[in-house]
Amino acid sequence: MESNLSVSPGGAVGAAVIDQLARTKGWTRFLSVLLWIGSVFLIMGALAMMAMGAFAGSIGEEVSQQFAAIGGAVVVGVFYLLLALVYIYPALKLGKFSSRVSDLMNVPSESNLIAALNEQRAFWKYMGIWMIIGIALYFLIIIGAIITVGVAGAAAAAKGG
Repeated sequence: MESNLSVSPGGAVGAAVIDQLARTKGWTRFLSVLLWIGSVFLIMGALAMMAMGAFAGSIGEEVSQQFAAIGGAVVVGVFYLLLALVYIYPALKLGKFSSRVSDLMNVPSESNLIAALNEQRAFWKYMGIWMIIGIALYFLIIIGAIITVGVAGAAAAAKGG
């Protein structure tokens, strides 16, 4: 399969290719930083939720019952930690892509171009997998909601009739 990349003889990368990638570098770095910040907030929230769950019994019965109603603060904390882990990989890949573009700008070689594009490929593969998971979860949630409404309607009809 032939490559469509603009690579000049000797393995040097053309200025137009470098310019296009350089123009994305700031945005990918920005999004990487935002993902890192989001991960840190999720981890802090997870630790706070787990601490509240551990001390829920000592701060009053009403608060303890509220946490039990949503499945427990510890469970929510674990969910937040898992979500933080989901954010870390794309943050790493976007940050590495930005760094590889900087390398490419400093040394415009084919190997630096391939390294940058490999980081970008890994990011988009990860995002594609999560989109498939998200669509599947939406589908399951919709099916679950339909079943729940059907069971509740049947129970109400049996009780009333």
